[in-house]
Amino acid sequence: MKKTQYRLFSFVLLLGFFSTQVLVGQKFNAFTFSQLPQDYQLYPRESDNLGTITIEGSLTSNEFQSYSVRLLRNGILKTYKKSTLQFTNGTAKLAESIKIPAELAEYGLEIYGIKNADSTLIVRRNNLVAGDVFYVTGQSNAWIGPIDDLVYQGEWCRSFGLVQGSENYGPYNPSDTLWSLATGRARIGPFAAELARLIYQSEQIPIAIINSAAGGSGIDWHLKLDGKMTELDGGNIMYYKAVKSKTLSKVKAIIYRQGEAEAADSNVPYTWGSKFNSLLQKYKRFFPSAQFVYNPQLTIYEYPNKNASQLREDQRAISRNGYVKSFATVGNAGVLADRLHYTNAGYRQTANELFRLISNQIYKRPYPVEIQSPNIQKAYFMSETERNKIHLVFEEGQNMRVTLDTTVVDGKGNTIKAKLAKYFYWDKTNIGSFEPYISSIEAVNNEVIITFTQAYSGNTIGYLPDYHRDFLTGSREYNFPGPYIKNSMGMRAFAFSNFPVIVLDKANFDFTCSPNPGEDFIRIDWDNQATGTLEVYDMLGKSVYRERVEKLYHTSIDASQWISANYFVQFKSDTGTSYSKRLAILH
Repeated sequence: MKKTQYRLFSFVLLLGFFSTQVLVGQKFNAFTFSQLPQDYQLYPRESDNLGTITIEGSLTSNEFQSYSVRLLRNGILKTYKKSTLQFTNGTAKLAESIKIPAELAEYGLEIYGIKNADSTLIVRRNNLVAGDVFYVTGQSNAWIGPIDDLVYQGEWCRSFGLVQGSENYGPYNPSDTLWSLATGRARIGPFAAELARLIYQSEQIPIAIINSAAGGSGIDWHLKLDGKMTELDGGNIMYYKAVKSKTLSKVKAIIYRQGEAEAADSNVPYTWGSKFNSLLQKYKRFFPSAQFVYNPQLTIYEYPNKNASQLREDQRAISRNGYVKSFATVGNAGVLADRLHYTNAGYRQTANELFRLISNQIYKRPYPVEIQSPNIQKAYFMSETERNKIHLVFEEGQNMRVTLDTTVVDGKGNTIKAKLAKYFYWDKTNIGSFEPYISSIEAVNNEVIITFTQAYSGNTIGYLPDYHRDFLTGSREYNFPGPYIKNSMGMRAFAFSNFPVIVLDKANFDFTCSPNPGEDFIRIDWDNQATGTLEVYDMLGKSVYRERVEKLYHTSIDASQWISANYFVQFKSDTGTSYSKRLAILH
C-alpha cells in the first residue's frame, strides 16, 4: 500500500495540474484524446465483475506509425497491445476498451506512440480501479465530522468532486470534476468513510462514495433537481457529479440523511412527507439504476415542533414501500453537546447499522431480521372486554426487549429519571401520554404488551414524543434519554404516531392459498395474525391435514403425498369465525 504522505502529495499535484486534466480534448504530444482515464478513477463494475476503461483519440500528423497500450496491475505488466494507425484524410483514430476486474488491486495505463523501432510515452494514468458506487446526500450529519485516525482515507475509497464553501452548498464549481482519494477537499466525512470501509472490507472491492450533502439543507433544496447541467445547485449538484463521473448508470443506492431542518422549524406548515415522495419520483427518473434510497428515521430533538412526530411517522411508513429503506437513529451513541450532531464514534455506529442493511439487501449477505429496526405491524386488543391491554406486534423474528426506566445527568449535574411509560401516546401527534394509566410493559417474542389500570376506549397509539418536552433551555439541558423499545441486537424500534388499534375478535382472518393449483407445498397467508385450527378435507369430507395455528401470519402444508384432486381448506378462528377455500393439487 502507498504511504499516506504519497497519497497527499499526489493529490496536491493533481490539483495543481487539474487545468490540463479536463475530460474533453486532452492533448498529449501529437495525440488528442476525447476519452481518457483520470488518475484514481473508479469504473463501476458490470454484472460480470468487470469495469470498462474507454480510450478514444486521434492523431493528425504522421509522427507515429502505430501505438501501444500497456496495462499494469500493481505496477506489473498484465497486458500489452500494439495497433497500427490508419490515416484517412490526414487523421488516424484510436479506440480501446479495456476490462479490469473489481478487486483490491490498482491498475496503471500507459500509451506509447511508435515509429520504426522507437517508442515514446504519450500518457500514463495511475491508480485505476473497478468497484461499486454509492451517492450520499442530505444535511450536515451526512458529511461533517473531524477527520481522526479512525476515519478511513485509504486507497480503496474513492471520491469525486470537491467540498464547496459555505457548508457544501451550491452553486457548484463546474470545474471540480476530479477523481481522488477521499482526503482534503475531497473528503466525504466520517459517516460515509466508515460505510465505505465496511463495504470494501466485506466485499473485497474498491468503493466510491460521491457525497453531495449540504449542512442545514431543507428538502426544498434537494428538490432542485431537473437535470439542467447549467444550474448547479440543490439536487442538480448530485446529478452533475453522477454524469461527470460516468457512474450514473451504475449507482447501487442513494443515502439520503435529511429532515432535521423541517423537524426544527415550527413556523411553516408541515409538507416534508409529500415533498419526500416527490423527491423519490425525481430520483427514480434521474438516477434509475439506484436500487434503494436509504433514509434513516430522525431522532428526538428539543426544538418545539409538534409536526416532528408526523415527519418520523412518514419516514417509517414510506420505508415500507420497498424502494425506501430506513432504520431508527434514536438512542444512537455519541451525541454532541449541541444534541444535533455526533462524535465520530456515533457516526461509525450509524454507518455500521446502515452497512448491515446494505450488505443484506444489496449484496445478499445473510443476516438475522434483527439488523432491522423493529417496525410495528399491528396493534390489537384481544377483545372488547380486554381493552385494558394493547399488544404491539413487530416483524416475525424480532425478539423484543424493554427497558422500563433510565437515569441521566443534565448539564447542571442534576439526576433525572426517565420512564418508558411516558413515551406511549393516545393522541395523533404524540403529546398526550398514557403514563398515568400504565401498570406494566413487557416484551414477549415479537410483541410488546402494555397493560393499563383501566379500559382504553380509544383506537390509536403512538410511541416517542413529538419533541423533547422535558428539555428547558438554561435550566435542564440534556439529550433525549430514552429508554427505548429494542430488539436483542440493540436496534431501536421505529417511532410511530396515530397507529390504529384493532379488536382481535372482530378482525378478518380470511386467508389465501398459493400456489393454487399447487403441487408439493402450499403456503397459507393471513393478513392478520391468526390463532385457530387449520384443516384440509378431500371431496368426500375426510380430513387429510390438521394443524393448530398460534399467532401466525403464514404457514406451509406438505401436500407431496396427496393424490391429484380438489380439496377444501378450512380455517376456524378462536374468535369463532370460519373461512374456507377450494384447493387443487396437481402432481
